[in-house]
Amino acid sequence: MKGLDIKLVLPGSLISDASDLRLKTLKLGQVGRFAAIFRVSEILLYADYSYDKQEGDLVLIKKILDYMEAPQYLRKRLFPPSPLLKYAGVLPPLASLHHPLESRKKELRDGEFREGVVVANDSKGALVDIGVEQPQRLRRVNLPVNSRVTVKVVVKNEELYLDRADRDEISDYWGYLVTISRDSLGSTLQKLRPALIVLTSRYGAAFRDVSERVLERWRDAGKLFLVFGGPYQGLKEMLEKEKRSPHEVGDFVVNFVPNQATRTIRTEEAVSAALAVLNMYRENASK
Repeated sequence: MKGLDIKLVLPGSLISDASDLRLKTLKLGQVGRFAAIFRVSEILLYADYSYDKQEGDLVLIKKILDYMEAPQYLRKRLFPPSPLLKYAGVLPPLASLHHPLESRKKELRDGEFREGVVVANDSKGALVDIGVEQPQRLRRVNLPVNSRVTVKVVVKNEELYLDRADRDEISDYWGYLVTISRDSLGSTLQKLRPALIVLTSRYGAAFRDVSERVLERWRDAGKLFLVFGGPYQGLKEMLEKEKRSPHEVGDFVVNFVPNQATRTIRTEEAVSAALAVLNMYRENASK
């Protein structure tokens, strides 16, 4: 994926206000969709130590977001049955380009990219499930069975085979990665330096007042980490417990929903609003 990049930074307490697994799954379905709609490349989860069940929720959040990001034809291979995925059926499809609808070998096009899973290896290379009738040959490469791989389809002299590909060579949006930091918020953000870090807060400056400076820094850095607090505690309160200030660990503290008419904004709602605003400015900056 080319252009200005956005990475989300979310707390382990993200789903702490949902009362059961089904509601947690629904909430994460919204976050996953927003991430795909607005071309988020990474979702970094950090530990919110004010929430005593967050270790289990960190695992759950990653599991469900990873499941959503995987193409449907690979899910049975990548995700063995798990109680954490009990309500996976309520998750909306990402419907992004790395979730293709074509499922027959004859529909594959020379030069197209696919996600696959290695099912076997032999002297000629790996056999990879890419969502068509039979696994296809990844030539001269052996990889661990059940490992996920990005490939490019090659059609030459009526022969079809696969070449290994790097996501950086794909110009289209190609999904997000989910990573976990078990460090606190402040420690997590310190390790991201010197990246551009934007903290979201109702106490921050309205984005329109800092947009030019944010865009200038974003163009220089290429990527932006967009940081959110939890359902019961904002970033300011989290950092105060670490005896840190927002401006100590972030470059900008921004209010993406000035003059909000509700007492609170849910984290997933804040994610949607902030990404929508940034996407508009990103498109203008790319012209």
